Amino acid sequence: MTRRLFFARALRVRAATVAAACLAVLFAAGAARAADIDIQEPVEVGTIAPDFALADTSGAQVRLSDFAGKVILLSFWSCYTDTCFTTVKVFEDLLAKLGPLGLVAPTVCEEIPPGLAADNYAGLLQRCSTGQKILVDPQREVRGRYRVRQLPTSILIGPDLKVLEIVRGVPPLRDPALHERIEKLVRSLAAPAPKP
Repeated sequence: MTRRLFFARALRVRAATVAAACLAVLFAAGAARAADIDIQEPVEVGTIAPDFALADTSGAQVRLSDFAGKVILLSFWSCYTDTCFTTVKVFEDLLAKLGPLGLVAPTVCEEIPPGLAADNYAGLLQRCSTGQKILVDPQREVRGRYRVRQLPTSILIGPDLKVLEIVRGVPPLRDPALHERIEKLVRSLAAPAPKP
């Protein structure tokens, strides 16, 4: 074997060894990073709703867990479309009837036109609020955690923070059967416990 061929072969072996070592280091670093990530399960009926904190329109931080012990109708919508206007009546009716008994309806709004965001969200509150907490999520972090793909999406959550039902779109929100299920759940909370 000539000296030149020997050195060429040695360089190839060394390059392959270095490449393998680099891949091993990258793989180990990737595995360590993956172990550090808190992987969220998909939000499905029967799972615990992921907790989160968002600012409301007054700037106060609101956590989903603040509402534990109540029936929660968590909704996601955009003010760039008519979804907020069409759902307002639904919330108004439900909250007027069931709010005093333990229904809360925090609403996550991720897309707010600048005109509605002006003056501390006065326009948003005037056009889209019926007394429910409106939470502002411009980075869409909570929508990502809940894997919401369609606006509006509403999630019915029990007092133990378990997801009971996922409602996509406006027509199902108007369904009297949904309202009956929510009312039954809320009234079961308000009813006194049976005496032993």
